[in-house]
Amino acid sequence: MIDRNNIRNMHQLLEALEAELTGRRLIRYMEGMEVRDVPSEQFFEQIRKMARGLEDRNLRGRHIGIIGKNSYEWLVSLCAVFWAGAVAVLLDWESSSDTISETVVRVELEALLCDEVTEENVRQMDLSQNVQVISMGRSVENHSRYEEVLYKEETASGTQSGLEDLSCIFFTSGTTGKSKAVMLSERGMISSVCAELNTCKFKSLLAIVPFHHMSGFVTVLNTFYLGKEVCIADELKYFYRYLKELKPDYVFVVPSMFKMLAKKLKKGGSYGKNLGWNLHFIACGGAAFCPEFLQTIKEQDITVLQTYGASEAGAIGFMNEMTFERPDTIGKPPACLETKIVNGELYLRSESVMMGYYKDSEETKKVLDEGWYATGDLCRMDDEGYYYLTGRRKNLIILSNGENVSPEEIERKLSGCEEIAEIMVGVEQDLIAATIYPNYPAGMDKASKRKVKEQIEREIAEYNSGSPVYKQIQIIHFQEEPFAKTAAGKTIRRSVTGGE
Repeated sequence: MIDRNNIRNMHQLLEALEAELTGRRLIRYMEGMEVRDVPSEQFFEQIRKMARGLEDRNLRGRHIGIIGKNSYEWLVSLCAVFWAGAVAVLLDWESSSDTISETVVRVELEALLCDEVTEENVRQMDLSQNVQVISMGRSVENHSRYEEVLYKEETASGTQSGLEDLSCIFFTSGTTGKSKAVMLSERGMISSVCAELNTCKFKSLLAIVPFHHMSGFVTVLNTFYLGKEVCIADELKYFYRYLKELKPDYVFVVPSMFKMLAKKLKKGGSYGKNLGWNLHFIACGGAAFCPEFLQTIKEQDITVLQTYGASEAGAIGFMNEMTFERPDTIGKPPACLETKIVNGELYLRSESVMMGYYKDSEETKKVLDEGWYATGDLCRMDDEGYYYLTGRRKNLIILSNGENVSPEEIERKLSGCEEIAEIMVGVEQDLIAATIYPNYPAGMDKASKRKVKEQIEREIAEYNSGSPVYKQIQIIHFQEEPFAKTAAGKTIRRSVTGGE
């Protein structure tokens, strides 16, 4: 295992990983129907080639954007930016042209590394001439093997970046407003990548969470640190194909995908073998967990891990093996994470907590105080030290009679209803309202859909009968389309009537 005590920046950490992982197959991905295997030597050689190209463009220490779908080239690009001693700025490839253009200016980008999906669109944007647009694929091939060997010798001592220097900028999900640019220092990145929260004995991770999210790219780098293999999933629609062809034994998903997996695994057999899978571990995070589906998963001999963290707190968070005794807890904090609950809100402190929001001191002051990050998550702790999330402070509904209602609490109670695919609780005219996307099987006619809605109404009536009046759902809206979501699969609350 790598000793991180003598590592001062991501360049040095990558060098240590290269030495540690020599001779191993490191990455697998699919190109069409073919499985591609990438050994460690190839991965790090291409990182150095691209890093040399960035240095030749005078980009050392500069802000370099990375935009594209999950791919092998994306991972090479991220590591090359770190290797070159530059600041990696991670952009959502599905953002609008206006959003990308605004972001380029806001975080002072001097270059954009684009994949083949985004390059043409980026080149057509009205960007400053000072912003270099660089193709991920072509930039890897720009330098000869001879130049590459020289570059490895020239940079053997690493860059001059220190632990407190800026390493990476990424963006919050923006489910209720404009996303914020989160700054992570070299110390924060190293701490996040070198975390040992995951103690399950997995062999290969299926990386399905978008890489531009903290939980996406850090989970991948942490997998390398743990000496394991990464299987890259570039298209969510091929999720089951990846499970069958790449045979990962571990996957990290959001609750909406967890629900989908549970239904698929009902007759999947141990580890999903009847489906051609080899799935031993499922980690779930990013939103409220659905304990109703725990039984289905565990019947297939699959271990379920509930995770909790925040982008602003790096990857250091909670990871708890789910049990029937406590199916709704996020567990206990690890030794490397300090926690406290202030007026019902969870605060976190660790080396991974962000430096702040880029050029936004006003918003930074709202959430950072002496290294403590105010998560905005409402939380309670039981007598044995287990933590339970009860909702989001900004989503809390305060009725005119002074009663406080957590919409997430109601959503969790009703999400186990088979007929409800998605539910969002809000307030209308001082009454609790629910917007519901029913779980309609394919090809269902209007009469059958009406019966599904009637069953949902009965489920809500049953919920109401056991709830105080102020928590009862008085208004119901049905919609025919799924809720809008972020790239990470989180529902955008402002997109739903009454969601705020």
